[in-house]
Amino acid sequence: SVRFREDPVRILRAIKFAARLDLGIQPNVYDAMVAHREDLAKAARPRVFEEILRLMRGAASHRSMWLLWESGGLAVLMPELAAFLDDAESTGSAFWSRLGAVDRLTRERGKPLDDIVLLSALLREPLLEATAGARDVSRASGDFLQGIIDDIAMPRRIADGVQKIHMVIARSKGPKLERALQSPMGKLVQDVIALG
Repeated sequence: SVRFREDPVRILRAIKFAARLDLGIQPNVYDAMVAHREDLAKAARPRVFEEILRLMRGAASHRSMWLLWESGGLAVLMPELAAFLDDAESTGSAFWSRLGAVDRLTRERGKPLDDIVLLSALLREPLLEATAGARDVSRASGDFLQGIIDDIAMPRRIADGVQKIHMVIARSKGPKLERALQSPMGKLVQDVIALG
């Protein structure tokens, strides 16, 4: 408890190591993580953002995000994503399958995917939900992402990339998609599509 109170980012590091090394978390440590999860809101947002990327980069994003969600830390850091996962219908969604695909592709390539691809994979399902039926999909996705930007200090460059990928996939079919894949962001779009 003292260690987590001193630096709540240690909660994210404990999750990272447990997920990457396939370790269990001792009950007293897990209880302390849960007890101090609200302290994550006091941590420097750029540090939190970097730690979230580390959770996604290590070929253990599925287990990392599951532990973060289960412990309640996700609700503190990214309430929009946590609310999506808290919906009973969402727990069996493509979200967890997509994170499993991130882990498989990371292992196959032997290196992490681009940060824009990782965040696109993480936010794809809730972004689809947030923009479903919207007249202005660009505005709806921008509004959704603004909350995430504010919560974890996601750099505008990454948020813009996530939004562009979402828009390309939502609007492009057949020949239009082929043209989009030839664009400067084409490789990133391909990676997101490959994740399902």
